[in-house]
Amino acid sequence: MFKNISLYRMLLMLVATSMVVSSCDKEDDDDDNNNPGTQTVVLAGEINSDRTLSSDTIYKLDGYVVVNSGVTLNIEAGTIIKAELGTGTDASVLVITRGAKINAVGTAANPIVFTSVEDSITVGQKFGTNLTKNDISLWGGIIILGNAKVSAANGDTEAQIEGLPANSTFGVYGGSNDADDSGNFQYVSIRHTGTAIDDDNELQGLTLGGVGTATDISNVEVYASFDDGIEIFGGAVSLSNVLIAYANDDALDFDQNYSGTITNFYVIHEGGSGGNAAFEFDGPEGTTHTTGKFTVTNGTVKSLNSGLGRAGTLKSSAQGTINNTEFIDFTSWINVEGGSAITKFIAGDLKITNSQFDKSSLSGAVKPVKVDGTTGVSTLTPADSLAVIAAFELVANNNTATTSPTVGATINTFIGWTKADDEDLVD
Repeated sequence: MFKNISLYRMLLMLVATSMVVSSCDKEDDDDDNNNPGTQTVVLAGEINSDRTLSSDTIYKLDGYVVVNSGVTLNIEAGTIIKAELGTGTDASVLVITRGAKINAVGTAANPIVFTSVEDSITVGQKFGTNLTKNDISLWGGIIILGNAKVSAANGDTEAQIEGLPANSTFGVYGGSNDADDSGNFQYVSIRHTGTAIDDDNELQGLTLGGVGTATDISNVEVYASFDDGIEIFGGAVSLSNVLIAYANDDALDFDQNYSGTITNFYVIHEGGSGGNAAFEFDGPEGTTHTTGKFTVTNGTVKSLNSGLGRAGTLKSSAQGTINNTEFIDFTSWINVEGGSAITKFIAGDLKITNSQFDKSSLSGAVKPVKVDGTTGVSTLTPADSLAVIAAFELVANNNTATTSPTVGATINTFIGWTKADDEDLVD
């Protein structure tokens, strides 16, 4: 078993369910939001054969819902999936295991919404009315795992995904196939996530482990996560049209030498009790698959609370390029941290190009990019700021992101279907 539950709960599930085919389902006439007549189906346990979730039904995730290898989970446009409350091994999480696929293909008119059972949203709606950005950690999140290359510790090419119990058998990811296909994930909004399995083992809104390039991930929103918005462990999948709003920790986090591209992204960063950085990028952890580099391009990163968190932390041999990105209203900007990242930066393997920093937040000796530490910085004077700062365009942009910027995200992509729309997406 992959979840610890009481005997009483097991008996209830056996009574309510007369057969187990692809998952443990039951109908529930109460949709928990005073909408009588809406059919509700509970999803719990393993999905062992292809399954389709339809848009005329509210689905509830109850605990770990695991799509096993060889199985495809299809989700129709406009479908709403609500997750039960719970922490630790009782957290509700959707796991697409290595070798499985998810085809969740929504549209701007009919996005697919993953949210909490506390949310008043119902069939035919894009948004509920009772939850806000302050409602975090109500459920776990979504995990997609694949067979693409990762650079894990000790030279390992496989690893156990963060956020799941260490003894779980369904959290392994990584391999040798960068072209691996985990399905299609389009026009999906993930809301109110990030509950913890145990101390220092939180779930993210969306976690990708070893996901390959044949996977299509586009038009994705993560809204109000207790920990990171999206965390990517290795792999080479590319993401486009990504909106991350109100992640309590990092908005976008790379580990184990992620080598894909993220294009057209918008981050609304407010920080929090653990508020860290809008970006936290690490490189390889081990000696395998160390040559790949990430690309992050055409983005807008906006701070709503400059007293918490910074625009970016680049550390642990991070390697790749941040390009064509505007940073708005941060007073703590980008730190290149630690000897290994500094070495990459000096060598040109870690770059920030054609990017714009809001000048109104810069004053005196504050620089957009800082280099901390002493290892490998003898060629930089002074050690805490780059000699090449003049290469960055520092312009005042009145703290306003336009709908057609020359640098930054194309915001129109996110209008109309995201939870963050009409809140802080556009000033």
